[in-house]
Amino acid sequence: MQTRTLADPETLAARRAQLQDPHVAPLTAFAERLRAGEMLGERLDLPHFDPRSGGIHSEILLLLESPGPKVAQTGFASPDNPDRTAENLSCLLKLAGISRERCLMWNIVPWQLSAGGVVTPTAMQVRAATPATLELLTLLPELRVVVLVGGKAQSGWRFVQPELPRPLPAMNCPHPSPRFFATDPQAPVRALSALVEARLLAKNAAS
Repeated sequence: MQTRTLADPETLAARRAQLQDPHVAPLTAFAERLRAGEMLGERLDLPHFDPRSGGIHSEILLLLESPGPKVAQTGFASPDNPDRTAENLSCLLKLAGISRERCLMWNIVPWQLSAGGVVTPTAMQVRAATPATLELLTLLPELRVVVLVGGKAQSGWRFVQPELPRPLPAMNCPHPSPRFFATDPQAPVRALSALVEARLLAKNAAS
């Protein structure tokens, strides 16, 4: 399978040309409102949603921590970004049997913190992003399950969950960063298990 495809300028340009496709246009508009400061009161630097995803038809939402350095270069929150974290996630999704058209990737803190190097979001930043996460969830009517990828996404969900208009299953998944996978050899196994369970939950909820 091909990974890191957004390193290719032609692929990146083609992805940008799809930002107004019907399945992703509402998410493109949502991201633009966030950038302009209409929701949180300040202008923010954040990526686009990936048109290769399921967009508003996604059944599985992958919530990571915050956009990494390569996201600042491509402008997309995507498993196709040219870094090892995205590559690991792309491979895990393939192994778990989750098609890209069924899922959507985003971050619990959606704006850019790490353009110059990896920065871990603070608890205050995670809490401040809660309204944006709640707004995003209203745009995903077919959503069945949220996968909380990494500790910050998992801790931040406690601010989101009480505000949900309907119950929404959420499961914890280890962060697929190469550093974390190297320090915990069982992390890839747990990550794959979480994604397989998410696929099965989404399938059962839809039936």
